[in-house]
Amino acid sequence: MGEVDTAPTTPAKPLVDLTALEVDPAKGERFYKVAIVHSKQGTTYRIVAKVLADGKLDLVHFVCELSADGTMNGKRRIRRIESQRPERFDAEVATIQKEITDKGEEVQGVWAHDLTEIHDVAQQVSSLEAWMVQTAKEIVPA
Repeated sequence: MGEVDTAPTTPAKPLVDLTALEVDPAKGERFYKVAIVHSKQGTTYRIVAKVLADGKLDLVHFVCELSADGTMNGKRRIRRIESQRPERFDAEVATIQKEITDKGEEVQGVWAHDLTEIHDVAQQVSSLEAWMVQTAKEIVPA
């Protein structure tokens, strides 16, 4: 018997991180808002939105574990919604709260961070990171 080449004939495609929300200021994109909805039973939902050049939003929300330093771990149940009107952000936060109560859990709180007044994307990222750390301290006591 001859040798069999088990190497794939084409390279494997990298997995796309559906929770990554790339913002390209050259295309007129910037972050819009972010919200954390946390249940008293420990379930954490995060929703992030960016504004597109046409004024519509791309939103990503997912369930995850939140560490005390603001790191989102164990992402699961990812949902990405593209090209929506800005009102959809608040509607999604309300939907998440309803989903939590429909599962028999109780909403501990909702934390939101509005990034619309910050026009520089680098400053938005810095503000978002600081907000995540501060919010995690409120949700996950050290």
